[in-house]
Amino acid sequence: MAHSLGAATRIYPMTWGLRAFSIGLLLFSLVFCVHFWGGAITGKRQASLQETLLPLVFLVTSCVLVAQAFRNYVALTQNEIVLQTLFTRRTLPLDKIRGRRRHLVRSGDETPDAWHLKLEPIDDRFPELDFEEKQYALDDYFHAWFAALRDLDEIDQRGIKTSRFGLV
Repeated sequence: MAHSLGAATRIYPMTWGLRAFSIGLLLFSLVFCVHFWGGAITGKRQASLQETLLPLVFLVTSCVLVAQAFRNYVALTQNEIVLQTLFTRRTLPLDKIRGRRRHLVRSGDETPDAWHLKLEPIDDRFPELDFEEKQYALDDYFHAWFAALRDLDEIDQRGIKTSRFGLV
């Protein structure tokens, strides 16, 4: 569900499922650390360098995932759309949006494919925004706003191909 900061801003955080998963992973990694380090600290077992570092790497990775789950969001204001990630903030003014795309990112055999929403700017001075649709708690308002933008995929499909580049 979208949060609102005033009447003009709608904030779409990462889904609660991803947040809960990241917290669960963090708790598991803490138990993992206590198990491995506890035995080594008390002298009940001799830990190798790998056994000492592996829990630490797992703990740091899960901390990063928790930070990402609670820091990342998409915000829609009257003037711009914002994609906030853990380390970057990308802003695209609404009047600088050329159009939208929706594309499937194919993953490997072990992970599912994911639909991405993409906003293309009018010119290169503005960032392109591309994010996975199911990662954020997008509501009907957002989907209606997105659907109202020019569909660049449809325009490309209808467009006449005038280039003969690559034809033999």
